[in-house]
Amino acid sequence: MTLHLVVHRPEEPPGSDAEAAVRAALRDAVWELADSHWAPNEETMLVSTDLSPDYILTHFRNFLARRGFAQPGMLLVVPIGEAAAWSGLPEDARRWMEEVL
Repeated sequence: MTLHLVVHRPEEPPGSDAEAAVRAALRDAVWELADSHWAPNEETMLVSTDLSPDYILTHFRNFLARRGFAQPGMLLVVPIGEAAAWSGLPEDARRWMEEVL
């Protein structure tokens, strides 16, 4: 599987109910693509799937539009190769990264 870094910065005001709703919708969209993912914080997620970044981005935009978010904000999908490096990950996240890479 390919590991993808997904960065999402909604246009909704930080801390608002609308921001929480669009973030929840994106998490729901991820489950349609991949059983394996990890979110180190609200704006970033690592998703393990062999789908192309373009397909993933299109899926997210369409899914969010169906949920009423025609302008989902900034979305960035970047594949990560085996050359990934990390420091300070929680043990469960480190094991997950090693499994998916």
